[in-house]
Amino acid sequence: MNATSNSHFMSGPLTLGIDVGTSATKALLLQSDGEWEMESWPSSEGVWDNLRKWLGKRGGMIGRVGITGHGPSAIVIRENKIYGRIIQWHEPLPEGCERSVENDHILAPTRAWVPARIAQWEAENGPVGDGVVVQLKDMLNWELTGVIARDSRSMRGYSGDGYFHLPEQVIGKVSEQGSNISGISIGAEVICGCDDLSAGVLGLSAGKGDVFNLANTSEHVGLVGGDPQEMMSWLPPLGSLPSLCYRSTSTGGRTLSESFQIPANRDGIEDFIRQLSEGNDAWSAIHELNEPIEEIRASFPAAQMLIGGGLALIPQVVESRDAILRAGQEVSVLGVAKLAQKQLAVIFGAGKVGRGFLAHLLFRAGWEICFVDVSNEMVNLLNSSTYPIVNLGTGEVDTIGPVYALHANDGEGVSKAINSANLIMTSIGGDNLESWAESINDSIANRIERGPIDIILCENHPRPAALISDIFQFEGSGIAQAQVLRSCIEPTENQISLHGPLVVQVQDHWVLPFDGDALKNPDLLSRISGFEPRTNFSVELTRKLYTYNAINAAVCYRGAERGFVWLADAANDPEIEKLAKKVGEESSAALIAEYGFDIEEQRAWCARALEKYQDETIRDPIERNARDPIRKLGLYDRILGPLHLCISHNLPHTALTETMRAALSYCEPSDNSAVNLVEMVENLGHFGAIKMIADGLDDSVEELLPS
Repeated sequence: MNATSNSHFMSGPLTLGIDVGTSATKALLLQSDGEWEMESWPSSEGVWDNLRKWLGKRGGMIGRVGITGHGPSAIVIRENKIYGRIIQWHEPLPEGCERSVENDHILAPTRAWVPARIAQWEAENGPVGDGVVVQLKDMLNWELTGVIARDSRSMRGYSGDGYFHLPEQVIGKVSEQGSNISGISIGAEVICGCDDLSAGVLGLSAGKGDVFNLANTSEHVGLVGGDPQEMMSWLPPLGSLPSLCYRSTSTGGRTLSESFQIPANRDGIEDFIRQLSEGNDAWSAIHELNEPIEEIRASFPAAQMLIGGGLALIPQVVESRDAILRAGQEVSVLGVAKLAQKQLAVIFGAGKVGRGFLAHLLFRAGWEICFVDVSNEMVNLLNSSTYPIVNLGTGEVDTIGPVYALHANDGEGVSKAINSANLIMTSIGGDNLESWAESINDSIANRIERGPIDIILCENHPRPAALISDIFQFEGSGIAQAQVLRSCIEPTENQISLHGPLVVQVQDHWVLPFDGDALKNPDLLSRISGFEPRTNFSVELTRKLYTYNAINAAVCYRGAERGFVWLADAANDPEIEKLAKKVGEESSAALIAEYGFDIEEQRAWCARALEKYQDETIRDPIERNARDPIRKLGLYDRILGPLHLCISHNLPHTALTETMRAALSYCEPSDNSAVNLVEMVENLGHFGAIKMIADGLDDSVEELLPS
């Protein structure tokens, strides 16, 4: 066996990838931080014995398994056993077994695809009947789990019925028998897996629009996410796998082996590299390899090509093709391990929104979650146990975890988490965004080297994405602002005694809208239930701010004047309810005049907002909602923003004016912003204070305020 590693120590949970090639089988253990260790052996020796020996005790640390393999073959499972022999992909096709492609795959007519291999199997054994035709990786999955499953992309050109799953879908768990033969822990999840071409593209971390070159025994050059092109093979998208437009070559590692007598192993490659350095005839091999690559490459966009595979270990090959090296021999086994590995989200801020909304949606979607927080106590609690979320609407209690957490001062740990992340989210408070971004700027830059990443900002801040974009000036970062419409509030003493200190109460709301135009990985996030990317999001943000937040401001600031403690109690007071409804009407009229929103839709927004604040099961303190009045009196924020729109369109704004007056009168000794506001009003008067807070204020506002 031949070991390769980019890691000195493997720690769980681990994801196992297996790639069964024509000549070699590779197994790779992938950590959550992206570190991996690989072993390989001749495919003629089988899979399980060598795997079991290599894994040893680490088999008990494996949480998920993904398998890929060569194809297209024909293997028939019937009556819980392999029936007939395995028809290999490279065998000569007997005369009379030629068959056409049956589905929407566009495939080269020079190869025998799955329908032809099935015809070959039936010529030897009779009709498949109630048997199920699968590929090699599906047979191995069946041996591990007892579950028969296949994916349509691996079944090239075949359109049969039944047993089809998405490549990333978990089909079952490793059984006792599967554990005995493989050394993998009982209960480890096994995904359906994918073909080795798709796995190789994943191993390159290639995204939509990238040109790829898988340089192995034979070579493939193609475009990720491309439409069908003349003289090209094409595979439609499937689950998380994008479409692939590509062509294969008859040259590659086989050419080096057959024409230049170079062994297809590491020693042979190293010897060939030495020959190239000496400037001898070995360069003719490079030219022969590159000729068909250049021909195919000309059909695709003029971007640098991503390369991986055994031939990518030859620096002169990479350089002569002006390619970017992404992976070596591990490319396909790493790709299928990535497909199997749970997606990782790093959430900065383990407060009520972070725990009670962001993690809730992600955990239900099967993601792994890492919190980063400034509280040692919070980090220790999250690392030591799961935590509950109490749904105020239904009474249901969901348990979240296990998750893991890091302290914000753990620079090395945070950097590793970012480098492993598939998504970054924040709920840290708008005032902390700038210092947060500056502290992790280098880590984001390092992460983007292995592919683009989205950063979703769930903050009470008027323009968080613009602020962060000025710091993260990287082409590969998608910085999106989100609207948090779920209330996440402090638990009661009884809930804490019953469920522990991490419990969160939440509103029965399951949608997180965010700026879809900013995303770099929209397909990935579209698979998370509740995540709603939207176009023209800046207008949506304004709508939310001038509707939900404006009504909230009316309730909390007028409620504080009236002596209420709880938001719902204030919202149900007849006088305050009337004011809140009027604020909604005034803001809506301004929004409709400015942006052309549908009037009935806008009325529904207002009704939902007031209904939320009047929900007496949500015990949300007014002090929390009224906090930081100086920020909330900003020129484009929840009160002055819609008020200015009303003024510009000559619309009534008496309720918004009353809300502004109430906010200017807000006094809360525990709130530094409120204390400063009181001093400003005392020293400058109402208009002087608001003029200082909201630079650019319309002078007509002076007439609306007491002298």
